[in-house]
Amino acid sequence: MSTPDDIGTWNASVRQICGEFSTIANPAAPFIGHIHLADLGGLGVAHIETNACTIKRRMSDRQNDQNCFLIMQIQGEMGFTHGAQEQILLRPGEAALLDSALAYDMHPQGLIRQISVHLPRDQVRQQLQRPQLYGKLPHDSLSGQMLHNMLQQLCYENAPFSVHATDGCALQDALSALLRPAFEGRNSSAEEQPLRQLAERCIRRHLHDYRLTPAFVAQELQISKRKLYRLFEADGESVSAHILRLRLQQSALELGKPGQTALNITEIAFRWGFSDVSQFSRAFKRMTGLSPRAYRQQHNQSA
Repeated sequence: MSTPDDIGTWNASVRQICGEFSTIANPAAPFIGHIHLADLGGLGVAHIETNACTIKRRMSDRQNDQNCFLIMQIQGEMGFTHGAQEQILLRPGEAALLDSALAYDMHPQGLIRQISVHLPRDQVRQQLQRPQLYGKLPHDSLSGQMLHNMLQQLCYENAPFSVHATDGCALQDALSALLRPAFEGRNSSAEEQPLRQLAERCIRRHLHDYRLTPAFVAQELQISKRKLYRLFEADGESVSAHILRLRLQQSALELGKPGQTALNITEIAFRWGFSDVSQFSRAFKRMTGLSPRAYRQQHNQSA
């Protein structure tokens, strides 16, 4: 369901979909709160948008602690606090695992959007084989990157694919199975990996985010922009050109999908980090020699 901007209705809907949470609105701004539960063959994916000040996980109802929440941040930043020391900050493109059996606070930084994938808690505990089912997901291993890629595909409410009855169990099994190697990958030292490789992974992870720039990547890697530029100079391609090329390649893949399941050109542009459709069309034509519309038509004719 989609809720109107009413905190009472919002709280009721959140409790119905996610369990015992209570929301404190920001007194300095009109409250915004929308939540919608998508059923993907038995896998629940909650699409959430809010500008709340604080959202608290309460433990008064033990019947609602049967799931773990796999969170993917889409827009804005969200802070999580568990206990006095355990703190997480999620930026767009980042993910975390939250245990419904724990009490924690969430702090949206302005208007945020995220998804919450509901996984059976017993299944997650069995896969992780660790007491703590809580933490930010690393993304510097193959399993961590696969997890992030799967979650990104679940971020779109009108995704261009069909859902079958067996998809839910398969997705639950796949996501749960990847959690353990992803968390174990946290033990590997990032310094042991080539810096260029880390930069490329950062770019791919945030490719959807319109804020992705060389300055953004340099800040994520905690290096200077000049050092970042030097990483790419050997290939004769600037950081900005590298980002643009990857975005246009992904856009071309989207444009080549069959007509019944394809997104429209504007949706594809926004999906891959372009804030201006005209800019996207010009850049796409420079790369392929065809406008996005002509590219789609040509691809469909040859299919």
